Amino acid sequence: MILTIQKGQNNHILRQKASKVNQITAEIKQLILDMVETIQDDDNAIGLAAPQINQSLRIIVVKLDKQLIALINPVIKKASRRQTVLEQGCLSLPGINVLVKRPRKVTVEALNTEGQQVRIKAKDFLAHVIQHEIDHLDGILIIDKINE
Repeated sequence: MILTIQKGQNNHILRQKASKVNQITAEIKQLILDMVETIQDDDNAIGLAAPQINQSLRIIVVKLDKQLIALINPVIKKASRRQTVLEQGCLSLPGINVLVKRPRKVTVEALNTEGQQVRIKAKDFLAHVIQHEIDHLDGILIIDKINE
């Protein structure tokens, strides 16, 4: 099912810290499938965080080329000192693009949809996308990064 994207910088769900997923239930798996379908349906979508579809849960989905990554309770364990600046947009803030400075490389630990611990080492564009989506889990939007 295609989900409705929450929009606006003052949306209370987008501005709160999302809750940790304590158990991967059939409902959580269905939510992830719906998130995947939602970003596959939108040619401009690269990532989606659960708060963007009105679910205050620590879940992100990233689409890069043909690869799809779903992460539950993602945590950045390591970030490079070297940073890069990339222009970012956001499905929740249509029409707004911001130059954002972030660590060039990150190591992220999370659970996959089967509840197994996974570790992802990402760099450059993928690292930026994952950090952008994790920001959503903490109530941070790209407009908050303008003055950094």
